[in-house]
Amino acid sequence: MFIRLPAVGLSLIGVVLAVAMRDTDPALLITVVLALIIVVDAALAPPPARLEVSRSGTASTRVGESASAQLTITNPTRRQVSGQIRDAWPPSTGVTPSRHALRLPGGSSQTVDEALTPTRRGTVTSHAITIRTNGPLGLAGRQRSFPTNWRIKVLPPFVSRRQIPSRVRQLRELDGRALLLVRGEGTEFDSLREYVAGDDVRAIDWRSTARLGDTVVRTWRPERDRQVVVVLDSGRGGALRVSDAPAFDAFIEAALLQSAIAQRAGDRVSVMAFDDDVRARLVGHSDRAITHTVAQTLADVEPTLHATDWTSLPTHIAAITKRPALVVILTTLSGAAASTGLFDVIPELKRSHTVIIASTQADPFDPPAEMDAEAAFNRAAYERAQIEAKNLVRSIERTGAIVVRASAEELPVAVVDTYIDLKARGRL
Repeated sequence: MFIRLPAVGLSLIGVVLAVAMRDTDPALLITVVLALIIVVDAALAPPPARLEVSRSGTASTRVGESASAQLTITNPTRRQVSGQIRDAWPPSTGVTPSRHALRLPGGSSQTVDEALTPTRRGTVTSHAITIRTNGPLGLAGRQRSFPTNWRIKVLPPFVSRRQIPSRVRQLRELDGRALLLVRGEGTEFDSLREYVAGDDVRAIDWRSTARLGDTVVRTWRPERDRQVVVVLDSGRGGALRVSDAPAFDAFIEAALLQSAIAQRAGDRVSVMAFDDDVRARLVGHSDRAITHTVAQTLADVEPTLHATDWTSLPTHIAAITKRPALVVILTTLSGAAASTGLFDVIPELKRSHTVIIASTQADPFDPPAEMDAEAAFNRAAYERAQIEAKNLVRSIERTGAIVVRASAEELPVAVVDTYIDLKARGRL
């Protein structure tokens, strides 16, 4: 049962009479009569439990993009039903509108449209659908909440997708398919073409030159069907906030762009998010919908404050592939990374794989106009962290791994450019 605003307004009449007559008896009488009317009005309201509720709409969307949803209310009774509908979603879902007027003649149905614009990734579940039916006088009514298991999958935004065309052009140049021929140094023979000034003389095919009578050179293309394993740190390194968001969000963005480019290069992609346990894993995909699959896999993973068990990483990678692979480790380089064993496992990984350590950089320190004790302490802490990170980078590079450091916005592009450079130099 609920009471509507008109009933509250009528109850004020008794207060006004009590003040004007300086007697509480009229106010008490009006209140009792009004309470009886409200109870009777609520009792005569159509029972909302008799109504039937169903949902339809988009099953998934991306952060910042709109999705549509429809809510259908069916009245199987002969009575006309009027009231309100409230669709309860978490605030981050951004549902508009969340309240709807309800007017259903007997035996009819009503469908209302909603737009959802979520601001956080993950699986979002509607809490409940609440229906209020008004009594004949409109003073009170009945209320019932219908549980719902409707879910919508909110995928990461993938802002860096705009970088895909330019990187694909670079791959085509390596493959010799574009007008601008750039000799890739892979080991897969592609074709012969006429020698042009500037070509490496070591690429001349002397037998074909003698047979054809023209100087021709061999062109090569980077090898295909390589294994690319992207490892995301979902522990403390991913929970560190960079640019007002967890670093793990930047890791997901880098994993999506790397997966898209690797698929177009003909390689097979595996993705794993782990800390002290594996939170998500995708093994050996190369289909054209790779970015959607990776986004689906990582959408519900949230970084934890657990220490990442780097010592188990070789075992996890061995379970994914036995072949030599490019292993891209997305983490945040700090003293904690060395203390949890990342530095110790790199030599073991390097024996079989090419290793890239990709890390987000902390936001630059912006000193205030007037430096006080707190600002000086923050500046000193920032500089100390930068020194520790640089020392760790040098130590990692001495093991033979490639270190890529960039801001959260530039990290996906920096990782992919390193991947393409390795392709061009025949290291994959």
